[in-house]
Amino acid sequence: MVELLAPAGEYNSLLGAFSAGADAVYLAGNMYGARASAVNFTSEEIISALKYAHLLNKKIYLTVNTLTKEEELKKLYDFLRPLYLSGLDAVLVQDVGVFDYIKECFPKLDIHMSTQAVVTSAEGAKFYRDRGASRVVLARELTLPEIESITKEGIETECFVHGAMCYGYSGMCLFSSFLGGNSGNRGRCKGPCRQPYKLNSNEEYLLSLKDMCTIDIIDRLINANIYSFKIEGRLKSPSYAAGVSSIYRKYIDFCLENPGKELVIDKKDRDLLNNLYSRSGSGTGYLDRVNSPKMITLNGGAYSKVSDEEEQAIFDKYIANPSKKNIDIEFNAYPASKAQIIVKCNLNGVEVVINKESKDDLEFPKNAPATTEDILKNLKKLGNTSYSLNNYSINTAECFVPASLINQLRREAVEELDEIVFNSLCKRAEDCHNTYKEDGNEVKIEDNITAFVDTKDQFDIAVKSDLFTSIVVSDTLAFDLSDSIFNKKIYVELPPVFRMQNKAYFEKITKLVDSSYFSGVYVSQNDAYYYLKSIGFKKEICADTNIYSYNSYALKANKKIYDSILAPIELSARDIEEYKDKSISLFMYGKAPLMHSANCIMKTKNMCAKTGKCEKNSYIEIEDRINAKFPVRLRCSDELCFNTIYNSKANSLHKYYKNFKNKGFNNYYFRFTNENSEDMNEIIAYFTELISGNSVNPAFDYTNGHLKSGIL
Repeated sequence: MVELLAPAGEYNSLLGAFSAGADAVYLAGNMYGARASAVNFTSEEIISALKYAHLLNKKIYLTVNTLTKEEELKKLYDFLRPLYLSGLDAVLVQDVGVFDYIKECFPKLDIHMSTQAVVTSAEGAKFYRDRGASRVVLARELTLPEIESITKEGIETECFVHGAMCYGYSGMCLFSSFLGGNSGNRGRCKGPCRQPYKLNSNEEYLLSLKDMCTIDIIDRLINANIYSFKIEGRLKSPSYAAGVSSIYRKYIDFCLENPGKELVIDKKDRDLLNNLYSRSGSGTGYLDRVNSPKMITLNGGAYSKVSDEEEQAIFDKYIANPSKKNIDIEFNAYPASKAQIIVKCNLNGVEVVINKESKDDLEFPKNAPATTEDILKNLKKLGNTSYSLNNYSINTAECFVPASLINQLRREAVEELDEIVFNSLCKRAEDCHNTYKEDGNEVKIEDNITAFVDTKDQFDIAVKSDLFTSIVVSDTLAFDLSDSIFNKKIYVELPPVFRMQNKAYFEKITKLVDSSYFSGVYVSQNDAYYYLKSIGFKKEICADTNIYSYNSYALKANKKIYDSILAPIELSARDIEEYKDKSISLFMYGKAPLMHSANCIMKTKNMCAKTGKCEKNSYIEIEDRINAKFPVRLRCSDELCFNTIYNSKANSLHKYYKNFKNKGFNNYYFRFTNENSEDMNEIIAYFTELISGNSVNPAFDYTNGHLKSGIL
């Protein structure tokens, strides 16, 4: 079984996708969806869509894959309940608090972990499977061998096969959030990676990936035992959803019906795929490579567009004439007897029969009697319904049969059939209940200020400073410190992403931590946590910035797993103050990590460390059109290269520190990136004065981040 899953940003997209052969669609309601600018669906439209989909033996998955604030969590039950009772097939989720809440409220509802959850390994898939997820949507950065290592574990997987590609790992990206307040984690990404940037003096589209198109390797994807093939594009047109679905349906069916036969793609089909919204060419994404300059649209972000004629042809074929359920109708009409209509419909192997009769007997005709053609003409009037006439039988003798009577019986029979369909395919028992509880317990902890450092010079300054009670060193720095002894707790920040290619490196660094004075590690993924537990790691495991605790349920879930937790840096001061648990660590100072990317800017520019043209584990800067300069940390290794892009200005909490302190928050952290020794000493001196009670303005350039206004 291979499921073809299409996007539905509006109702016509759903109709077109189903008509073109999609087995399921994913869509959003008016809340909680990670494409806020799509048209999206009202709850009434979703219920109508569920009835239609289930009639055709199709499925609908609802995206609830935004990070969710406390006030929104309170409303989630009322939003989901009518959809659940109407047979919603599954929800896609990123937020672990939302996950736990849905499991409590709707225990029979399937949950799919969104690609926003950044599942990049079998360990990550097992983590969510063990929590109760029925499916995981894998990160788009994975290669085909990595995907196969996950599917062989027997875990139901969903993978993107077509559409736009993000430069950074989805779910870890704050780029749009900090460059305008439109968070990708809240469904409002404005795509700053699609803008040009300068490296040195040349302005190019350094961060703009070509679109994904896997039609040429669809047989290999089937053989990799991926369950669901996902087409990206809820912001795109209905003709895109229908046209792309039709072509993938054609070749998926070919491969399933002709295993082992050579796959040959018709040029017309390939051209149509390329024309249906393609960003300066396309490729197979990461499936055949870890990264490559060939994936980047360096010289422009132009789009191809399908011709008006092609678009109209797609509309006419799939949207104007959507798929319908076949029904059989028998109509009996004899004089001095009641007119009778019998409608039959097969629902998943069960025959449903509707039998309706007129109130009064039919009369002998005064003029011309009703003909079979007259009756059939009215029986065929199913245009606004979800049904089409398949077989029919009209039995009549000479009698008068008003057209209005035929139409009335047909409408009543179809309405009754609708009700039976809805009850048999959609209705669930009332087995859900609202479990939301306010967390009323105030939890405090001893004062602790942590410094994240990236270089030996930064470490030497931090370890001597009285400001910091603990220090987190980068994994590369940890090897230089392993034989030392310090009077502070020292942790190691592991690479942000755990994958098959760097699993051996994770083993190496965790052995170092386990066998030396280090107190523990910081991880950015639940994949890494599951791996550490599977190898018997005994020291502390702490949650880095990308393990989000947006609401009380998420914080409660994460505290059961992690020894300490960093607060999300997208929250406003008001959001933070709502935490009843004050043990969470707040971001005091530092350049926010905006994006982790599996690609490498230096490799794109043919200046990779492996060619000797750049220095491993160093920083470069890229510059946007308003001259903001973003530090980029290069992580070049034999196992797995990646880049981390940081904000151009440092976040500073100094204006809010006194208020947070009075509210009971005692944990803070600093993140030093490309600051030199002079910068660092100045920053430490300033915050030492601030914490001592001296209110002065900092000399360094800073931003308040989202503390004042938050994000939508």
